Amino acid sequence: MKSKQEKLSSLFIEQVPKYGWSRDTLLHCAKKLRISTPNLALMFPSFEYDVLKFLISQNNDLVTKNYNSFNNSRLNTRDKIKTILELKFDSNEYLKKALPEMLKFLLRPGNILMSIKMLHENSDFIWKLSGDKSNDFSYYSKRGLLSIIYLSTLIYWLNDKSTKGIGTKNFISKSVDGIVDGVSRLKQLSMLQTLAQNFFSRFSNSKTS
Repeated sequence: MKSKQEKLSSLFIEQVPKYGWSRDTLLHCAKKLRISTPNLALMFPSFEYDVLKFLISQNNDLVTKNYNSFNNSRLNTRDKIKTILELKFDSNEYLKKALPEMLKFLLRPGNILMSIKMLHENSDFIWKLSGDKSNDFSYYSKRGLLSIIYLSTLIYWLNDKSTKGIGTKNFISKSVDGIVDGVSRLKQLSMLQTLAQNFFSRFSNSKTS
């Protein structure tokens, strides 16, 4: 049986494409489920911010469960990263229609630092699940490069119309291979700049709630 948090977040995701990723949308959904504002504040103290954190936590738990359901120890590091990325995007398919509004929310000036932190935490989760135990400078470089891959895959995935997401899977494979096999720092910076420009041009100028 779904918890109240799960029911509310599910309804919120359904309403986001029409009404935006906002506190008003969350309050509207809570009212439909007969959840009082005080109870809503107990469930999600920071309202729409905490809904996002809740969804990320749910996704990470599901990805971890699916990843550990088979003998992943036979995979090399790059294949572990590819597999985890595929699992993350596959399990986030239900978010696809709400994602543009989510990105507008994340790209608001006041939310940029939070967005960068979440991106780092996402990369850290993937590396740790793959078995990475680095604690030197490579810890930061690995997570920085994986963040580039994740952002570029996200943009590709939003526009992917291929059967069973095969296009996204191929994109992930080529991207991970490109980084692991050695991409110059200059090209990495160029990729990051292009991704940032794509994000801001697509979502920052859209209406916000």
